[in-house]
Amino acid sequence: MSLRGKWLLFKTQHSQLKQQMQQAFLQPSRQNQAVVPHKFPQDIVTKEREVFGGRILTVGSGAPLPQHVILLHGGAYTMQGTIGHRKLMVTMVQRANLRVSYVDYPLVPEATVEQTVSFALNAYDYLRAQYPDDQFFLMGDSAGGGLALTVLQQLQEHQQSLPVGTVLISPWTDLSMMNPDLHVAAKRDPFLTLATLKKIGFKYAGNRPVTDPVVSPIYGNFDDLGPIMLYYGTNELLWADDQRLLQKLEAATGTPFVAHGMKSMLHDYILWPELPESKKTFKEIKQFILTGELV
Repeated sequence: MSLRGKWLLFKTQHSQLKQQMQQAFLQPSRQNQAVVPHKFPQDIVTKEREVFGGRILTVGSGAPLPQHVILLHGGAYTMQGTIGHRKLMVTMVQRANLRVSYVDYPLVPEATVEQTVSFALNAYDYLRAQYPDDQFFLMGDSAGGGLALTVLQQLQEHQQSLPVGTVLISPWTDLSMMNPDLHVAAKRDPFLTLATLKKIGFKYAGNRPVTDPVVSPIYGNFDDLGPIMLYYGTNELLWADDQRLLQKLEAATGTPFVAHGMKSMLHDYILWPELPESKKTFKEIKQFILTGELV
C-alpha cells in the first residue's frame, strides 16, 4: 500500500466521513453540478442530451479513438456523479483519447429499479445508434458497477449486442445485504454502513424482491457476458460480496475475467485519482480498452 493510500485510510478512519456519507445517501442533493459541460477543460468537446427521462453527457477530444466508454456512476443509486467521476472522465480523454459517455440515470427516491435499468438500456441503444462505428465498453463503479452488470445480463438474455468489454470497480451486486460475512467486512470500511445500504436497497427494488437479478445481479446468469475486469479494495464493506462475485465468474462459461483485490484500499478508491493505486488501475484499464486484452 502506498504512503498516500495509508494517509487516505488514516484520514477517513479518523474523520466524520462515515456519518456524512450516510446523510448524503439518505438525503441526497439534486443540486450537484460536478459533471456538467462547463466544468470540463476547454480542450474537451462535450455534447449533452436530455433523453428518456434522464441525461447523457458525452466527452472526447476533437478526434477520439473508436473506443467509447459508457460510464455508469456510483453513489448508492441515490447520489449524482461527483468530482471524482469528472476527473476520471477527463483522465480517460486526455491520457487515452477515449470517448466517454456519462449516463445520468434516474435515482432513488424519485425512481426505482424499473426506471433506472430501463434508462440505462435505452441509453446503451441510443449511443450505439448515435456512434455506429464506435467500440463500446461498459464501466461502472459501486452502484454503477452493479447496474453495468445488470445491463450486461439483460443484453445477453435478450440476445442483443454486447459491449466489447466491461470494467467493474467496487461493484454493488447484492442489494439484499444478507451475506453474514458483511458484518466482519463492515468493521474495516471507513465510510459505508450495512444498515444504510440495506435500507436503500429495498427502496431501489420497488415492487421487485431485492434478490431479483435485475435488482441484485449477483443472482443473475454470468455465462457469455464477454470479458470483465474487476477491481475492489480489501478494506471495503462490499469485499465480502466481491468474493461471491468471483465464484460466479469462475463458474461461468464465455465470461473471461481478471480480478484485482487492492490491498487495504477503500471502496471506490479510483475516485481519488492521485493515489498510486488509482494510477496503476487506470493504466491497466487503458490497456484493456485499447487492446481488448485482459491484464
